[in-house]
Amino acid sequence: MSRSPISRWRWWAWAAITIHFAAFLLLGLSRHWGYMTSINDLGVFDQAVWGTMHGQFLLNTSVFNQPINWLGFHFHPVLLLFVPLYAISPSAEWFVLAQAAALSFAAWPIFLLASRVCQSEKAGMLWTLAYLVNPFLLSAAAWDFHPVALAVPFIALGMLAVEKADRRLLLLSCLPLLFIQEQLGLTVAVFGFLWWLRNKRWKTAVSLILLGIAHAALVLGVIMPALSPSGALWMLGNGTSQLSRYGWVGHSVSEVAQTLLTHPLAVLEALILQTDGASYLGLLLLPFLGFPLASGAFLLPGLPDLLANLLSANPMPRSVFAYHSSTLVPVLTTAAIYGSVRISRWQKRFSVIELTGLALVASIVAGFGLGPLPLPGASTVWAPRHFMNQPDPALPAVHAAVGDSTSVSAQGNIGAHFSQRREIYLYPNKAKEVDAIVLWLDSPTTKLHPQDPGKDASLAWHLQMRPAEYLASIECLLSGKEYGILLWQDPWLVFSRNTMNIAPQREIELKLLRLRQEWEISADEYLAALKTCKK
Repeated sequence: MSRSPISRWRWWAWAAITIHFAAFLLLGLSRHWGYMTSINDLGVFDQAVWGTMHGQFLLNTSVFNQPINWLGFHFHPVLLLFVPLYAISPSAEWFVLAQAAALSFAAWPIFLLASRVCQSEKAGMLWTLAYLVNPFLLSAAAWDFHPVALAVPFIALGMLAVEKADRRLLLLSCLPLLFIQEQLGLTVAVFGFLWWLRNKRWKTAVSLILLGIAHAALVLGVIMPALSPSGALWMLGNGTSQLSRYGWVGHSVSEVAQTLLTHPLAVLEALILQTDGASYLGLLLLPFLGFPLASGAFLLPGLPDLLANLLSANPMPRSVFAYHSSTLVPVLTTAAIYGSVRISRWQKRFSVIELTGLALVASIVAGFGLGPLPLPGASTVWAPRHFMNQPDPALPAVHAAVGDSTSVSAQGNIGAHFSQRREIYLYPNKAKEVDAIVLWLDSPTTKLHPQDPGKDASLAWHLQMRPAEYLASIECLLSGKEYGILLWQDPWLVFSRNTMNIAPQREIELKLLRLRQEWEISADEYLAALKTCKK
C-alpha cells in the first residue's frame, strides 16, 4: 500500500528530527565523558539538583566561591523537574538528554506551522531541515546544558499557537517559559502583543502582557536581588568580570529601562559601531537569506533575548558558537516562513517551495561551515581529541579516593564529574582551604592556542586559567607541605590534606615536563608563572 504525499513528508520530518536528536545526544554524552563540560556550566546544574535533594535548595558554590541559592544568579526553577530523575539515578547525563530532546523536537511545531502557512507539507519538511541545521542551534546543541534550551520548543509552540489562533495552546506554551529563565517573562508579554496584532483578541493579549510584566518585575526586582550575594542583580553590577554584563547600561532594571528609553540612539550606536552587533545580526539572518525581515511582526517574541545578547559587554552571547541565541532560532525560522510566502506573492519568479529550497541551501552551507560536527571544511570549534568517548573506567576509583563528603577544588573541565557535594570550587580557587584537589593532567582538545582563558573552546578556556599557570601551580603543590598525593593514576592526580607525598612525585614531574612541551609553553612563560605561584 503506497504512502500518500502527506504521510511521506511527515515521515521524513520525523526521521530528520530523530536523527538530529540521536546525533546530538551522542555528541553531548561524548563531550561530557571526554571532559569537555565545565564546572561552571553543567556542574552548576548538577550541584543545584543534587543540593535540592540533600536539603540545600538549588545549591551553588563554584560561581561565587560561597554557598548561594542559584536563583540569585539565574532564575531557573525548571531545574526542579530534574529532581525526580535524580531520585532514579543522580546523573548529569539527564541534562544532556533533555537539551538534545528540547532542541531537536522543537522542529515538529516548525513543521506544522510551515505546512500550514505554506499550504505544503513539502515546504514544512524543508523548513524543518532549515531549522535543524541552523548554525546557532547546532552550536547550542554541542555546548554544555543550559536551561534556556528548554524554552526553545515552547517558543516554537507559541508561534504555532499564534498562527492557529489557539488560545489554550498559547497559554500552555507561555506558562512554562516563566519558570525557565528570568527574561522570558518579557517574552510572554511580547507573545501577548503578537497575539493581539495577529488575532485581535484583546483579553488574551492583555492577560499575557500583564502576566509577563508582573513576572519580570517580581523576578528581576524582588526574588533575584533578595537571593543574590550582593543584594542586587549581579549582571548589572560594576566591574569588568564577564558576569557584569549590563552595568554599562544601568545598575538596576529601572536604570536600564531609563537608558534605553531616553538614550536609544546612543545605545544603538554603541551596539552597531562599538561592538560586533552588526555582524551578529547579519549572521542571524544569513541562513534565512534575510527572509525574516519581510515579516517583521513575527520577530517580536525574540526581542527580549536579542536585546540581552546585544547589550552584553561580554561578546560571548553574540557568538555563533555559543548557546545564547538558541531561543531566537524558532522565532527567526517562523518569521522566515511568513517572509518567504510574502516574497513569493510580491514577485512571481520564485515559488514558495523554491524560496524555501534556497533558504535551506543557505542554512546547510552556514551550518556546515560554522557547525561543531567533525566534517571536512567545518569549523569544529571545540576540536575534541576524540569525537566518540565512553565513560572513563578510572573515574570510579578517583571518586572512591576523593570521597563524597569532602570539599573539592577541581580543574574546570572535570568539575562537572565531582559536583554532587556541598562544596565544589573551580581550581585554583580555595586551593589552600579544601580537603582535596582533583586534577586531570591532559587536554580534552587539540586546540592549544590561544592560551587565554577568555577565548572559547581552547585548552585555556577548559582549564579557566593559562596552561603555564596551571602546570606551575601543580609544581608548587608538589613542593608545598599543605597537600600530599592521595592518588596518581595517569592522567588523574588527587591531592589531599594530611597525606605525605610518595614515590610517584618524580613521575608526575616528568609528566608536567612532557605537557609543557606538548602544550608549547615557553621556558620564560613557565618560569614567570612558577615565580608567581611561589610568592
